[in-house]
Amino acid sequence: MLFATLKEIQEYIPVGAGNDFNRLKPHIVSAETKYIKSLIGYDMYDALLTFRQDYPYTNPDEVELATEKLLKKVQYATIHLAYFLGFDLLNISITDAGFHRTESANTKNLYKYQEDRIRNYFAESGFNELDSILLYLEENISYFGKYKNSANWTAYKESFLPTVQSVMDIPFQIYNSRLILLALQPHIGFVEDTVIRPVLGNTIYQQIKSEMIKDNPDETIMTIIPSIRKPLIYLAAALLMEQTGSVLGDKGLYFETTESGFHNDGSKAPASDKNKNALIALTRQRGMSYLEALKSFLITAGWENYSGDSGPLFNRDNTGKKTFWT
Repeated sequence: MLFATLKEIQEYIPVGAGNDFNRLKPHIVSAETKYIKSLIGYDMYDALLTFRQDYPYTNPDEVELATEKLLKKVQYATIHLAYFLGFDLLNISITDAGFHRTESANTKNLYKYQEDRIRNYFAESGFNELDSILLYLEENISYFGKYKNSANWTAYKESFLPTVQSVMDIPFQIYNSRLILLALQPHIGFVEDTVIRPVLGNTIYQQIKSEMIKDNPDETIMTIIPSIRKPLIYLAAALLMEQTGSVLGDKGLYFETTESGFHNDGSKAPASDKNKNALIALTRQRGMSYLEALKSFLITAGWENYSGDSGPLFNRDNTGKKTFWT
Protein backbone atom coordinates (compact mmCIF):
# COMPACT_ATOMS: atom_id res chain seq x y z
CA MET A 1 0.00 0.00 0.00
CA LEU A 2 1.31 3.45 -0.93
CA PHE A 3 0.14 5.05 2.35
CA ALA A 4 1.26 4.10 5.86
CA THR A 5 0.14 6.99 8.06
CA LEU A 6 -2.58 9.60 8.37
CA LYS A 7 0.08 12.29 8.01
CA GLU A 8 0.75 11.17 4.43
CA ILE A 9 -2.94 11.52 3.61
CA GLN A 10 -3.00 15.02 5.09
CA GLU A 11 -0.59 16.12 2.33
CA TYR A 12 -3.47 15.77 -0.14
CA ILE A 13 -6.70 16.08 1.87
CA PRO A 14 -7.05 18.16 5.07
CA VAL A 15 -8.48 15.37 7.23
CA GLY A 16 -8.60 15.79 11.01
CA ALA A 17 -5.94 14.24 13.23
CA GLY A 18 -8.64 12.22 14.98
CA ASN A 19 -9.40 10.13 11.90
CA ASP A 20 -8.73 6.41 12.23
CA PHE A 21 -6.25 5.35 9.54
CA ASN A 22 -7.38 1.75 9.84
CA ARG A 23 -10.86 2.73 8.63
CA LEU A 24 -9.34 4.16 5.47
CA LYS A 25 -7.01 1.25 4.69
CA PRO A 26 -9.53 -1.06 2.96
CA HIS A 27 -10.67 1.76 0.70
CA ILE A 28 -7.09 2.68 -0.18
CA VAL A 29 -6.41 -0.96 -1.06
CA SER A 30 -9.58 -1.03 -3.19
CA ALA A 31 -8.57 2.13 -5.07
CA GLU A 32 -5.06 0.81 -5.72
CA THR A 33 -6.34 -2.55 -6.92
CA LYS A 34 -9.20 -1.26 -9.05
CA TYR A 35 -7.51 1.73 -10.67
CA ILE A 36 -3.79 2.20 -9.98
CA LYS A 37 -2.48 -1.32 -10.62
CA SER A 38 -4.62 -1.72 -13.73
CA LEU A 39 -3.44 1.66 -15.02
CA ILE A 40 0.34 1.46 -14.53
CA GLY A 41 0.79 -2.31 -14.20
CA TYR A 42 1.88 -4.44 -11.26
CA ASP A 43 5.62 -4.09 -11.99
CA MET A 44 5.48 -0.28 -11.96
CA TYR A 45 3.31 -0.36 -8.84
CA ASP A 46 5.82 -2.62 -7.07
CA ALA A 47 8.64 -0.27 -8.14
CA LEU A 48 6.78 2.66 -6.54
CA LEU A 49 6.20 0.60 -3.41
CA THR A 50 9.91 -0.16 -3.15
CA PHE A 51 10.79 3.49 -3.79
CA ARG A 52 8.43 4.67 -1.07
CA GLN A 53 9.97 2.39 1.55
CA ASP A 54 13.29 4.26 1.35
CA TYR A 55 11.77 7.70 0.75
CA PRO A 56 12.90 10.47 1.19
CA TYR A 57 16.28 10.20 -0.51
CA THR A 58 19.43 12.20 0.21
CA ASN A 59 20.76 13.95 -2.91
CA PRO A 60 18.29 12.21 -5.28
CA ASP A 61 19.31 11.70 -8.89
CA GLU A 62 17.13 12.45 -11.93
CA VAL A 63 15.39 9.08 -11.86
CA GLU A 64 14.60 9.39 -8.16
CA LEU A 65 13.26 12.92 -8.63
CA ALA A 66 11.03 11.75 -11.49
CA THR A 67 9.85 8.76 -9.43
CA GLU A 68 9.11 11.02 -6.47
CA LYS A 69 6.85 13.18 -8.62
CA LEU A 70 5.10 10.10 -10.00
CA LEU A 71 4.59 8.75 -6.49
CA LYS A 72 2.96 12.02 -5.42
CA LYS A 73 0.62 11.95 -8.40
CA VAL A 74 -0.33 8.32 -7.77
CA GLN A 75 -0.92 9.00 -4.07
CA TYR A 76 -3.12 11.99 -4.93
CA ALA A 77 -5.26 9.90 -7.27
CA THR A 78 -5.37 6.97 -4.85
CA ILE A 79 -6.58 8.83 -1.79
CA HIS A 80 -9.26 10.76 -3.68
CA LEU A 81 -10.54 7.57 -5.28
CA ALA A 82 -10.39 5.82 -1.90
CA TYR A 83 -12.71 8.44 -0.39
CA PHE A 84 -14.94 8.17 -3.45
CA LEU A 85 -15.20 4.38 -3.16
CA GLY A 86 -15.61 4.40 0.61
CA PHE A 87 -17.77 7.50 0.92
CA ASP A 88 -20.90 5.77 2.21
CA LEU A 89 -19.13 3.41 4.61
CA LEU A 90 -16.99 6.22 6.03
CA ASN A 91 -20.18 8.14 6.85
CA ILE A 92 -21.60 5.41 9.07
CA SER A 93 -20.66 3.24 12.01
CA ILE A 94 -21.26 -0.51 12.04
CA THR A 95 -22.18 -2.03 15.40
CA ASP A 96 -23.76 -5.27 16.58
CA ALA A 97 -27.06 -3.41 16.36
CA GLY A 98 -26.63 -2.64 12.67
CA PHE A 99 -25.67 0.42 10.62
CA HIS A 100 -25.86 3.97 12.03
CA ARG A 101 -25.05 7.50 11.01
CA THR A 102 -23.17 9.40 13.68
CA GLU A 103 -24.26 12.84 14.80
CA SER A 104 -23.59 14.92 17.89
CA ALA A 105 -24.66 18.23 19.39
CA ASN A 106 -21.62 19.89 17.79
CA THR A 107 -21.73 18.23 14.38
CA LYS A 108 -24.59 17.81 11.96
CA ASN A 109 -24.92 15.59 8.92
CA LEU A 110 -24.52 17.16 5.51
CA TYR A 111 -27.44 17.89 3.23
CA LYS A 112 -27.87 15.37 0.43
CA TYR A 113 -26.75 17.86 -2.22
CA GLN A 114 -23.56 18.57 -0.23
CA GLU A 115 -22.78 14.87 -0.01
CA ASP A 116 -23.30 14.50 -3.75
CA ARG A 117 -20.98 17.39 -4.52
CA ILE A 118 -18.26 16.09 -2.22
CA ARG A 119 -18.53 12.57 -3.64
CA ASN A 120 -18.33 14.01 -7.17
CA TYR A 121 -15.30 16.09 -6.17
CA PHE A 122 -13.45 12.99 -4.99
CA ALA A 123 -14.39 11.07 -8.15
CA GLU A 124 -13.48 13.81 -10.61
CA SER A 125 -10.24 14.72 -8.85
CA GLY A 126 -9.12 11.11 -8.68
CA PHE A 127 -10.09 10.10 -12.20
CA ASN A 128 -8.66 13.24 -13.78
CA GLU A 129 -5.36 12.64 -11.99
CA LEU A 130 -5.22 9.20 -13.63
CA ASP A 131 -4.99 10.99 -16.97
CA SER A 132 -2.30 13.25 -15.58
CA ILE A 133 -0.36 10.14 -14.51
CA LEU A 134 -0.54 8.69 -18.03
CA LEU A 135 0.67 11.93 -19.61
CA TYR A 136 3.49 12.24 -17.08
CA LEU A 137 4.63 8.69 -17.78
CA GLU A 138 4.57 9.33 -21.52
CA GLU A 139 6.59 12.53 -21.23
CA ASN A 140 9.14 10.93 -18.89
CA ILE A 141 9.15 7.36 -20.13
CA SER A 142 12.97 7.16 -20.20
CA TYR A 143 12.93 7.13 -16.38
CA PHE A 144 10.39 4.32 -16.04
CA GLY A 145 11.71 1.13 -17.58
CA LYS A 146 9.27 -1.04 -15.63
CA TYR A 147 6.34 0.73 -17.23
CA LYS A 148 7.89 0.95 -20.70
CA ASN A 149 8.37 -2.82 -20.81
CA SER A 150 4.81 -3.54 -19.66
CA ALA A 151 1.68 -4.37 -21.63
CA ASN A 152 0.09 -1.24 -20.14
CA TRP A 153 2.52 0.99 -22.04
CA THR A 154 1.89 -0.80 -25.33
CA ALA A 155 -1.89 -0.60 -24.88
CA TYR A 156 -1.63 3.11 -24.02
CA LYS A 157 0.53 3.94 -27.04
CA GLU A 158 -1.69 1.93 -29.39
CA SER A 159 -4.87 3.69 -28.30
CA PHE A 160 -6.25 6.36 -30.62
CA LEU A 161 -7.91 8.05 -27.60
CA PRO A 162 -5.69 7.28 -24.59
CA THR A 163 -6.54 10.25 -22.36
CA VAL A 164 -9.22 12.81 -21.65
CA GLN A 165 -6.94 15.48 -23.10
CA SER A 166 -6.73 13.63 -26.42
CA VAL A 167 -10.53 13.85 -26.61
CA MET A 168 -10.71 17.48 -25.49
CA ASP A 169 -8.12 18.46 -28.11
CA ILE A 170 -10.41 17.29 -30.98
CA PRO A 171 -12.31 19.29 -29.53
CA PHE A 172 -15.07 17.08 -28.11
CA GLN A 173 -16.60 18.05 -24.78
CA ILE A 174 -16.45 15.40 -22.06
CA TYR A 175 -15.96 17.95 -19.26
CA ASN A 176 -12.42 16.77 -18.44
CA SER A 177 -13.93 13.61 -16.99
CA ARG A 178 -12.23 10.25 -17.15
CA LEU A 179 -15.52 8.78 -15.92
CA ILE A 180 -17.03 9.62 -19.31
CA LEU A 181 -13.97 8.30 -21.16
CA LEU A 182 -14.20 5.01 -19.26
CA ALA A 183 -17.90 4.72 -20.16
CA LEU A 184 -17.01 5.35 -23.81
CA GLN A 185 -14.28 2.68 -24.01
CA PRO A 186 -16.47 -0.29 -25.11
CA HIS A 187 -18.04 1.85 -27.83
CA ILE A 188 -14.68 3.24 -28.95
CA GLY A 189 -13.44 -0.33 -29.34
CA PHE A 190 -16.55 -1.32 -31.31
CA VAL A 191 -16.32 1.65 -33.68
CA GLU A 192 -12.61 1.10 -34.17
CA ASP A 193 -13.16 -2.55 -35.15
CA THR A 194 -16.28 -2.12 -37.30
CA VAL A 195 -15.76 1.32 -38.85
CA ILE A 196 -12.21 2.67 -38.60
CA ARG A 197 -10.33 -0.55 -39.41
CA PRO A 198 -12.49 -1.37 -42.49
CA VAL A 199 -12.10 2.18 -43.84
CA LEU A 200 -8.33 2.17 -43.41
CA GLY A 201 -7.90 -1.40 -44.51
CA ASN A 202 -5.99 -3.92 -42.44
CA THR A 203 -2.60 -3.04 -43.96
CA ILE A 204 -2.80 0.68 -43.18
CA TYR A 205 -4.44 0.01 -39.81
CA GLN A 206 -1.61 -2.29 -38.69
CA GLN A 207 0.99 0.11 -40.09
CA ILE A 208 -0.38 2.96 -37.98
CA LYS A 209 -0.70 0.83 -34.85
CA SER A 210 2.87 -0.48 -35.11
CA GLU A 211 4.21 3.03 -35.68
CA MET A 212 2.36 4.51 -32.69
CA ILE A 213 4.26 2.40 -30.14
CA LYS A 214 7.69 3.46 -31.40
CA ASP A 215 9.81 5.95 -29.47
CA ASN A 216 10.17 8.06 -32.63
CA PRO A 217 7.17 7.32 -34.86
CA ASP A 218 7.15 8.44 -38.48
CA GLU A 219 5.68 11.96 -38.49
CA THR A 220 4.06 11.45 -41.89
CA ILE A 221 2.14 8.44 -40.64
CA MET A 222 1.17 10.15 -37.39
CA THR A 223 -0.47 13.06 -39.25
CA ILE A 224 -3.49 10.82 -39.82
CA ILE A 225 -4.24 10.38 -36.10
CA PRO A 226 -6.37 13.57 -35.72
CA SER A 227 -8.46 12.50 -38.72
CA ILE A 228 -9.08 9.11 -37.09
CA ARG A 229 -9.93 10.48 -33.66
CA LYS A 230 -12.77 12.73 -34.84
CA PRO A 231 -15.12 10.13 -36.38
CA LEU A 232 -14.13 7.66 -33.67
CA ILE A 233 -15.25 9.81 -30.73
CA TYR A 234 -18.46 11.09 -32.35
CA LEU A 235 -19.65 7.66 -33.46
CA ALA A 236 -18.73 6.13 -30.09
CA ALA A 237 -20.56 8.93 -28.26
CA ALA A 238 -23.68 8.31 -30.35
CA LEU A 239 -23.62 4.65 -29.30
CA LEU A 240 -23.22 5.59 -25.63
CA MET A 241 -26.15 8.01 -25.91
CA GLU A 242 -28.31 5.23 -27.34
CA GLN A 243 -27.36 2.89 -24.53
CA THR A 244 -27.91 5.43 -21.74
CA GLY A 245 -30.41 7.94 -21.02
CA SER A 246 -28.80 16.63 -23.06
CA VAL A 247 -25.68 16.39 -21.51
CA LEU A 248 -23.36 13.45 -21.97
CA GLY A 249 -22.16 12.70 -18.45
CA ASP A 250 -20.70 9.77 -16.56
CA LYS A 251 -24.26 8.55 -15.81
CA GLY A 252 -25.59 8.96 -19.32
CA LEU A 253 -27.58 11.49 -21.29
CA TYR A 254 -29.39 14.07 -19.16
CA PHE A 255 -31.18 17.40 -19.28
CA GLU A 256 -30.56 19.76 -16.40
CA THR A 257 -33.41 21.85 -15.01
CA THR A 258 -33.71 24.31 -12.15
CA GLU A 259 -36.13 24.03 -9.27
CA SER A 260 -36.68 26.74 -6.69
CA GLY A 261 -37.14 26.23 -2.97
CA PHE A 262 -34.44 23.61 -2.52
CA HIS A 263 -30.87 23.76 -1.23
CA ASN A 264 -29.85 22.05 -4.43
CA ASP A 265 -31.87 23.94 -7.04
CA GLY A 266 -30.35 22.06 -9.96
CA SER A 267 -31.84 18.71 -10.87
CA LYS A 268 -31.09 16.24 -13.64
CA ALA A 269 -33.49 13.90 -15.39
CA PRO A 270 -33.11 11.55 -18.35
CA ALA A 271 -33.58 13.25 -21.70
CA SER A 272 -36.90 12.73 -23.49
CA ASP A 273 -36.92 10.32 -26.41
CA LYS A 274 -37.44 13.19 -28.86
CA ASN A 275 -34.48 15.24 -27.64
CA LYS A 276 -32.36 12.17 -27.10
CA ASN A 277 -32.91 10.89 -30.64
CA ALA A 278 -32.24 14.33 -32.11
CA LEU A 279 -28.91 14.62 -30.30
CA ILE A 280 -27.92 11.07 -31.20
CA ALA A 281 -28.70 11.75 -34.87
CA LEU A 282 -26.70 14.99 -34.83
CA THR A 283 -23.73 13.35 -33.12
CA ARG A 284 -23.76 10.39 -35.54
CA GLN A 285 -24.09 12.73 -38.53
CA ARG A 286 -21.00 14.63 -37.42
CA GLY A 287 -19.15 11.36 -36.95
CA MET A 288 -20.05 10.24 -40.49
CA SER A 289 -18.97 13.62 -41.87
CA TYR A 290 -15.61 13.23 -40.17
CA LEU A 291 -15.41 9.69 -41.55
CA GLU A 292 -15.77 11.08 -45.07
CA ALA A 293 -13.06 13.61 -44.21
CA LEU A 294 -10.82 10.71 -43.17
CA LYS A 295 -11.34 9.03 -46.54
CA SER A 296 -10.57 12.30 -48.34
CA PHE A 297 -7.40 12.68 -46.30
CA LEU A 298 -6.24 9.21 -47.32
CA ILE A 299 -6.90 9.94 -51.00
CA THR A 300 -5.44 13.47 -50.98
CA ALA A 301 -2.32 12.37 -49.13
CA GLY A 302 -1.84 9.55 -51.63
CA TRP A 303 -1.70 6.97 -48.85
CA GLU A 304 -0.10 3.82 -50.15
CA ASN A 305 -2.29 0.69 -50.00
CA TYR A 306 -5.50 2.71 -49.67
CA SER A 307 -8.06 1.40 -52.14
CA GLY A 308 -10.66 4.10 -51.63
CA ASP A 309 -13.21 1.54 -50.46
CA SER A 310 -15.31 2.32 -47.43
CA GLY A 311 -15.30 -1.24 -46.16
CA PRO A 312 -18.18 -2.90 -44.28
CA LEU A 313 -19.97 -0.11 -42.42
CA PHE A 314 -23.27 -0.27 -40.58
CA ASN A 315 -25.98 1.60 -42.46
CA ARG A 316 -29.61 2.19 -41.76
CA ASP A 317 -32.48 1.34 -44.11
CA ASN A 318 -35.42 3.35 -42.79
CA THR A 319 -37.79 1.13 -44.78
CA GLY A 320 -38.56 -1.60 -42.30
CA LYS A 321 -35.96 -0.17 -39.88
CA LYS A 322 -33.26 -2.67 -40.72
CA THR A 323 -29.52 -2.46 -40.21
CA PHE A 324 -27.45 -3.87 -43.05
CA TRP A 325 -23.85 -4.06 -44.29
CA THR A 326 -22.47 -2.36 -47.40
